[in-house]
Amino acid sequence: MRELAVQAATGTMMNTDRNNLDLEYQSLKAQVLNTVELTTWNEHRLFNELSPKSFELQAGHKANDKITVTIPQIYASGSLVGFANGDFESDAVGNTSVTGWTVGNNRVTLDGQTQIGGWPTPTDLTKPALSGGDTVTMSGGTFNTQIVASDNSSRGNKSLQLKSTNATVVSGYGIIHGPYIISNNSTTLKAGETISFDWRAQGGQDSYDVYAYLLNVDNGSTINLLDETGTSSNWATKSISMPENSDGNYKFVFVSGTYDETGGRALGARLFVDNISAPPRAIPDLSGTSISTITNASNSISEIDLNIRSVISARSSLGASINRIIHATDYLAEITLQLASSRSQMIETDYAETSSNLARVQSLDIGATYVLQQLRQNSQNSIDMIRSNDNLFKG
Repeated sequence: MRELAVQAATGTMMNTDRNNLDLEYQSLKAQVLNTVELTTWNEHRLFNELSPKSFELQAGHKANDKITVTIPQIYASGSLVGFANGDFESDAVGNTSVTGWTVGNNRVTLDGQTQIGGWPTPTDLTKPALSGGDTVTMSGGTFNTQIVASDNSSRGNKSLQLKSTNATVVSGYGIIHGPYIISNNSTTLKAGETISFDWRAQGGQDSYDVYAYLLNVDNGSTINLLDETGTSSNWATKSISMPENSDGNYKFVFVSGTYDETGGRALGARLFVDNISAPPRAIPDLSGTSISTITNASNSISEIDLNIRSVISARSSLGASINRIIHATDYLAEITLQLASSRSQMIETDYAETSSNLARVQSLDIGATYVLQQLRQNSQNSIDMIRSNDNLFKG
């Protein structure tokens, strides 16, 4: 289609030639749109109006051994699309589920081991001086996420609250992180672009220790957005410029947390988030393109290039997911081989032991049989001797 558009954009072409090229162009376009709009897998439409956009694949024998695969949307209306529900106005006050976000009402550790969104969390290296970090053993604790009425009307009617209460740590000055949220859909960000969000935090039963980062869904790398500890803060807007060589598809992750600053071991705090924004993107739209004129052909080239970049980005994202699935499959295959090998060794060991027991039993049986035969023979000899002597005396 791009080659046809380039030909039609050439001034030496006749209008008749462009019309003929456009006939082939329209036929190819119809097939592309048909493929994008109607392709399904297990009754899920994969590209246009995708629902759902993310799938969880069970990748192991444990309940949390999952890999999340997000299918990028590569075709839509062509309008500018910004970050979905970044102002949290889509849900009613009191809602504990959040449109466009996945909620984790549990403790997480920012140690590079715990996973959020299918990738390891970053490591929080800015611990207070007395703190033993967020690996300190916890008892009790309640984690809650919900939409709340905004206490600052200039920032909107609603905001999101991430809250922890009634938690304790076994040793003083510990940190507990949780709950957390992660955006369901990734957004494309490029170096130099600016993202922003509003936040504030409050200590409850002790100080807060809050964290936020961008998660690159293609390779698992992270970009730190927020890392703050304190007792109480006012609303503030945090703006971050994307660093060099950071182009990619990212999800937003916000993690509440609390710090036992007093050493009393009782913990609890709140993180409020609102007005998360990212640069809007033009979603490609081939449906209205043609190459019947030079102007239309030039516009079609730009639109086709936008579609090609969209497909390349989608293929990169899916390629990363496929690599993760392949690694998980290889790991499970290795476990299967190891289990089969261990089972074989156990069976061989059982066979050797059983063979030894059989030989021992057979030896005992042969020995016992021999002893019985000897006893029987000795008894017979004694009887014969008695009979012989009896005949002798009678004679």
